[in-house]
Amino acid sequence: MSQQRPPQTAAWIALDRVHSLMSRQIQATMTEHDVTRPQYSVLRLLLEEGEQTANALSSHMGVTPGNLTGVIDRLEAAGLVQRERDPQDRRCVTLRLTEAGSEKARSIIPSTRGRVERLFAALNPQELEAFRGSLKKLEAALDTEEVQPVQPQAADVETAVVS
Repeated sequence: MSQQRPPQTAAWIALDRVHSLMSRQIQATMTEHDVTRPQYSVLRLLLEEGEQTANALSSHMGVTPGNLTGVIDRLEAAGLVQRERDPQDRRCVTLRLTEAGSEKARSIIPSTRGRVERLFAALNPQELEAFRGSLKKLEAALDTEEVQPVQPQAADVETAVVS
């Protein structure tokens, strides 16, 4: 006999599964262009938004600047991104695309967007807009909520034997 899941748990499981399936599809596009998804995000943001500091870029991507450092290192080594230190404040580094980086971004974005459109083809425009609205609402709530450790309830705790 299967146990009924709370709607929040069922929604999270569905979202996690859809995310995994979509990630695999999107990764296939990234692999075709020899970039990772974080590298794609950096290239796309720099092309669409223009030069930025690493802090601004990490904020756009929802990652820490430390997580972004390796991504930028690899893009710089590939000649796609360049760092420029502010002569007045050497701690401030601006990131910009090189010509090769701009060309790479322009070649990847259309195929990625085409794949994303195909992935969402199962939803009509009204369903897609409602879905986006729900995700934005959830994102806003999660973005402001402080993460608190969840205290397991007695029924959820398995007893462990200590030897």
